[in-house]
Amino acid sequence: MARTISLMVVLLLAAGAAAYYFLAQRNVTLEFTEEDLRTHLEDQLPFSQDYLFIFTVTLDNPRIDLVEGSDRVTGGMDAVLNARIGGREEPLGGGIDISGGLRYQPETGEFYLNDPVVEKVRIQGLSETLSNRANRALSLALAEFYQERPIYSLSNLDVKHATARLFLRNVSVRDETLFVTLGLNKNGEKLNQPAHTLSNKATQ
Repeated sequence: MARTISLMVVLLLAAGAAAYYFLAQRNVTLEFTEEDLRTHLEDQLPFSQDYLFIFTVTLDNPRIDLVEGSDRVTGGMDAVLNARIGGREEPLGGGIDISGGLRYQPETGEFYLNDPVVEKVRIQGLSETLSNRANRALSLALAEFYQERPIYSLSNLDVKHATARLFLRNVSVRDETLFVTLGLNKNGEKLNQPAHTLSNKATQ
């Protein structure tokens, strides 16, 4: 019995070593289109929250723009800024352009927009006196939304997507597609670099 258990342990270790060697010698590349990311975000919207005591910010209708050669995701959302001033409410509509890097959460197989930056705000009817506070409220809303909601989640049912939960080597944007390369580094440690890539396809 003891010899059987010992043999099973040896076989398991050998299988683990073989899998490690296989992954160490090969990379898995995932591709994600603008539509893949937009659809995933759309499923989590609209998002609405109060900020700075006088604003209710509502975000909806995401846009994704993957720029050739960039390591950032750019895009935007429609925004409604409901300002409560002097006992009355002023709903102001417009849009926000944003950009950010990517963060990979290996434990959950999720990609998040990292440190989103507001590039441009277009809110119709926004007074100059409220402009700075409104921009601050919008920045807080974007940060909260992207902190808790991934821009893409890898499938538990796809074997190649499951491997993506472990290792991240590189990210790049080509032909309006986000590419993420996964594997092991030379020391066998997990890499958790910012992601600049995504896709529905997995190739070796």
